[in-house]
Amino acid sequence: MINSEYQEVIKAARLGGQVIKKYFGQNLAVKLKSTIHDFQTKADLESEKAVIGHLQKKFPGYNILSEEIGYIDKNSEYTFIIDPLDGSNNFVFLDRVYWAQKGKGAYCDGKKIHVSRQSGLKDSNIAYNCGYIFSRQEYAKIFKKLQVAEIKRYLTSWSVALDFCLLAAGRIDGIINNKCEVYDFIAGRLIASEAGAVITDFKGQKDEDKNNRFIASCGKKIHQDILKIL
Repeated sequence: MINSEYQEVIKAARLGGQVIKKYFGQNLAVKLKSTIHDFQTKADLESEKAVIGHLQKKFPGYNILSEEIGYIDKNSEYTFIIDPLDGSNNFVFLDRVYWAQKGKGAYCDGKKIHVSRQSGLKDSNIAYNCGYIFSRQEYAKIFKKLQVAEIKRYLTSWSVALDFCLLAAGRIDGIINNKCEVYDFIAGRLIASEAGAVITDFKGQKDEDKNNRFIASCGKKIHQDILKIL
């Protein structure tokens, strides 16, 4: 049973999704931010406004960290971290809600989900995510290593949150997360962890939730193989 507070958070996410759905398929004006790859649209801004408006109404004392407006400090021990539209470059609308609560599992539309049982790297699908300010040389180097390892398929979807949900649901088998922003990965990281994912830093050590360079995978065997690639 989802408690009332979680129901309100999920409602906020759905309100944001309704805004995004309204703009799906339209040719939207683009405003550049840090780089040519990093931009915002009317869909991002209006979705963020809908999400934050509901959260501020229901949780007026909570801090908010959101991609577009930044940090709202209420001196609270609790903070909502929000990315209103993860993957502005190629957003799609799936009408699914993934959520997790620490220690209580991960869910998609009310059904509990779990990472895959895949153990062979050559039969696995691995995603690579990096921040907007990245080294093209490093990017090429990582993909070269993935090619040499003969992984079944490697991908970069530019929707970090979706990749973690796919890992949690057993659709892909591992993620290399390299310097993405905290609002891109923090929710997905929890969802994947609660679905049984193994998560460490690039050296195989347990790390803090906000560390932005880490590996998440469906199991110890694949995890060790990914570490060897890096």
